[in-house]
Amino acid sequence: MKSWHRYAITLVGGMAVGLGAVWAFMDGGLGDGAIRNGPWTTSLGYGTRATDAVTRARVARSGLLALPAGETLYWLAKTDASGAPLDGHCRYSLSGTPLDARWWSITVYDARGYLVDNPARIWSVNGANVALDAKGEWRVILSPDKPRDAAWLPGIKGQPFQLTLRMYNPGPAFRADPAHAVLPRLVKEGC
Repeated sequence: MKSWHRYAITLVGGMAVGLGAVWAFMDGGLGDGAIRNGPWTTSLGYGTRATDAVTRARVARSGLLALPAGETLYWLAKTDASGAPLDGHCRYSLSGTPLDARWWSITVYDARGYLVDNPARIWSVNGANVALDAKGEWRVILSPDKPRDAAWLPGIKGQPFQLTLRMYNPGPAFRADPAHAVLPRLVKEGC
């Protein structure tokens, strides 16, 4: 074999290994944000030039068209309140009080961060379409099967999933201390 063939094979092999390693490293998605609040995680650097290169690459890979934290906070949950991974076979209660934001939504994605087709054609809930009870709280059931007596967000039967909470124009008190803000509770009720 000619020496230039060896160099070309070595170069192509090295690039493949390097790109594969970077792709695998970036596979963490947005789940490695610096701020944790229960099962939710975020970074105040999404959508800014000041953020580090790894976070910027993860934002780009996830397809998030991120706005700066003053305009929008993006929270990701891959686990429930006990720390167990979200499982499409299980039923979860997602509940809370109205969030300190002009508008908010919670969307279900598959483990890779893509919307999953479901027969109900429902992928998210938001502050405008959840009803408040007598205590001023809302509750949504996340499960593969529709409950009879509650608002519903379809789970992904047979697959792990993740949730993204978007808070548009969060209040100044919320932005000042997001790690201690009141976020929706995410509790497994059974499998």
